Amino acid sequence: MLRIFVSIMIAAVSPLAAADGEGRGCSNATLKGDYGFIITGTSPSGPPPAPLQQIIGVSIAHFDGAGNFTQTDNLHGSITGFAAPDRPGTGTYSIKEDCTGVEMLFNPGQPPLELRFVVVDKGKEVRVAVMSPATVMVTSIGRKL
Repeated sequence: MLRIFVSIMIAAVSPLAAADGEGRGCSNATLKGDYGFIITGTSPSGPPPAPLQQIIGVSIAHFDGAGNFTQTDNLHGSITGFAAPDRPGTGTYSIKEDCTGVEMLFNPGQPPLELRFVVVDKGKEVRVAVMSPATVMVTSIGRKL
């Protein structure tokens, strides 16, 4: 009886394990729609040699499912205070089948940011880290609205 139960459990769990393993089937279309993000980290407070500051913020981004996005963010720095309200941004993104991706974010008057991310929960959540420029150490988590 125990063998039959174990065999049934293995048969039932195997498709779930495969869905969480490699070949998850992500693509640019996995991110489509509006996502709300919380942002935290450090960034320069001005041109070098200005000190680094802690930052916090929120943003909303719209992903088109084809590799492009627009966003509006609001950031607060520990030295600079509240940055430009409702700052617009645009960018591109690319998602691999393993649900990892890269995006480039362009904000007016700022250097471009290269971000790396992981898509989780079948596209309902995105976890992001800024990779470049090196002086920006920021992470964010976004959830589909």
